[in-house]
Amino acid sequence: MAKTFLTISKKECLVVYKEILENSEKKWVAANKLADIAEFGSATSMAIISVEELIKALILYFDGKGFEFRSVKGINVIFKHHQVRYFIAFAMFIMSVIGDDLLKFISKIRKDPKILVTLVNKIKTLKGYLEDYLKPYVENKIEVFKEEFNWFSKVDIFRQDGFYCDYDEQLKNPIKITYEDYLKVMQRLERVRKIGIAIIDSFNVEDEFTVCQIQITRRDFKQKNIYQKIGEALNALRETKQSPFDLAKQSFVDS
Repeated sequence: MAKTFLTISKKECLVVYKEILENSEKKWVAANKLADIAEFGSATSMAIISVEELIKALILYFDGKGFEFRSVKGINVIFKHHQVRYFIAFAMFIMSVIGDDLLKFISKIRKDPKILVTLVNKIKTLKGYLEDYLKPYVENKIEVFKEEFNWFSKVDIFRQDGFYCDYDEQLKNPIKITYEDYLKVMQRLERVRKIGIAIIDSFNVEDEFTVCQIQITRRDFKQKNIYQKIGEALNALRETKQSPFDLAKQSFVDS
């Protein structure tokens, strides 16, 4: 029986992921070089493909580290369908934004520790203070993420438009894609790329604390039925034959 991404051993996963990651890196370098010669359409498409390859590499890396994503029924859709990878990229983008905001907050505390002391005291003494404190931030991020949700749902159009001419009411030609168009893509995908590489780097640390946390996370994925929930989501996606963005929009964004 021929081997596939789903059937190779955990040991092989760690070998294969490195090659896919290398391909992702080469595509990213190629995107930048194409931009240097003003081939912004091809550069955009190449950057998108780079991030897609990174997401494939992440799945294999996690399983090589003892997770069991490939055992989830329907998980092969991640390797087969662009839109699923773009949805994962959107989730990674959210992680990046929230992570940056958290780092900025930590930086403020380091400069003035009294900020944290005051915040904790108010949370303890004033009912509902935490909710009121976070409300403006949450409302702002919801609006930002709605816009990004719509953008990421169109990534496959950007990928195709960067390579091919098409005609839809008027000629769509990759040579008409501007530096500004390219920059909008790269600013978002750079965030996704950085968070993906950062995840791999953090798991590669071999200190006792990190090893322990990975073990806890692996255990939680089983005990909290996270694999089962992923499988249910993939099953819903398969049954509706919709893109993950359409399915999510029906479930959350429009509610």
